[in-house]
Amino acid sequence: MRLTAVLLGLVWVYGGCRSSTLSEVKELKGIVGDVVYLPAAVKKNGLFFKNGSQIGSVIRYMARMATPDRVQWDRSTGLVSIHLLEELDSGEYVVQNMDTREVLVSIYQLSVYNPVPRPQVSSRSRVKPSCSVLCSVENGRELTLSWHREGRILSYNSSPNLSTPLSLPLEIEENSAPYSCVAENPARQEIFLVKPEEPSTQTSGVQQEQGETQLQCAVLCGEWERAHPVLAQRGADTVQHQQPQSQHPLSLPLEIEENSAPYSCVAENPARKEIVLVKPEEYCYDPVSRPQVSSRSRVKPSCSVLCSVENGRELTLSWHREGQILSYTSSPNLSTPLSLPLEIEENSAPYSCVTANPVSNETVTVRPEDHCFDRDTRSLLVAATEAFIGILFIVLMGTYICFMIRSNTLGS
Repeated sequence: MRLTAVLLGLVWVYGGCRSSTLSEVKELKGIVGDVVYLPAAVKKNGLFFKNGSQIGSVIRYMARMATPDRVQWDRSTGLVSIHLLEELDSGEYVVQNMDTREVLVSIYQLSVYNPVPRPQVSSRSRVKPSCSVLCSVENGRELTLSWHREGRILSYNSSPNLSTPLSLPLEIEENSAPYSCVAENPARQEIFLVKPEEPSTQTSGVQQEQGETQLQCAVLCGEWERAHPVLAQRGADTVQHQQPQSQHPLSLPLEIEENSAPYSCVAENPARKEIVLVKPEEYCYDPVSRPQVSSRSRVKPSCSVLCSVENGRELTLSWHREGQILSYTSSPNLSTPLSLPLEIEENSAPYSCVTANPVSNETVTVRPEDHCFDRDTRSLLVAATEAFIGILFIVLMGTYICFMIRSNTLGS
């Protein structure tokens, strides 16, 4: 105890003698019973406060927390987490990081809310044209109830009287897109889909934390942990969602729109969320063009060919033989075609000219016997060609002379 107190005092003095950087206050949202992480990491030395009172410290990689069963420090990440959240945990939290010469002070305002109750949808009138439904939910702190359709808010309701349930009627339009009844507080929301043709049917909801930009060439988002619904969203619009039924991995394909805003693949459970940002330009490529092969020299032993292709983003051009890369080239100058020469070896296995980007490739096979000839063979071919041309010339001249003779004979 005395040693800890002395070390803690030294940390305080050491921190007071150094310059400090104070960050802006950041808001954190939590749900009763869940866990929340203070994002500022402390790896070696640091102090933690709530509403001005110290709740823990890390001194020379050793953590000491006032309530270790609920406030815990992860040595590998340096993050402090608060478990089994209660509404009383709301307040201002300060993290003093003294790992470096400069003290980094991070301030967080944590607000803890009760879980969002499950809204209920019931039919008020099922006869057209006055078909209507009623969405209701148990009220809570900062809770709102709203109707949405195609990303637009149609109506909403809230009340400071927490003893009275919230309710919100809706007149359903015939042949309309599905409606969503959304109950939410600043930390969580519950969504229920209502189809006009089934106005009394309730479907499973999706829990979603707010405050994050959330996922539409095609990508596949996967998550291997159980009880992590995967949301495909862009902006505030949820494209799809899945709830796991077993320990099999979740996967969710997505068709990406060209020149679109970034998408986010979101995996979350009630305690934590992980987001991967997907930029269309990083995942979508134009299909590669088919390379063209031409002969540079067709006479052994210096027989050579040239492979060329129109350039593109992250495009490579390479020569292969029997699974080995012989040479390759690429260029950031997309206006200049790529080309790659190759000296062909006598009696070699076939070569392949391959053009590829991260999503597609094209291959042209080159056989040495189709492009290379022995010098004697070439001489024979040249001689045979010349002889053929000479014979053809003689035949044509003979035909012409005979024609002229006959013409003169008929004229006489």
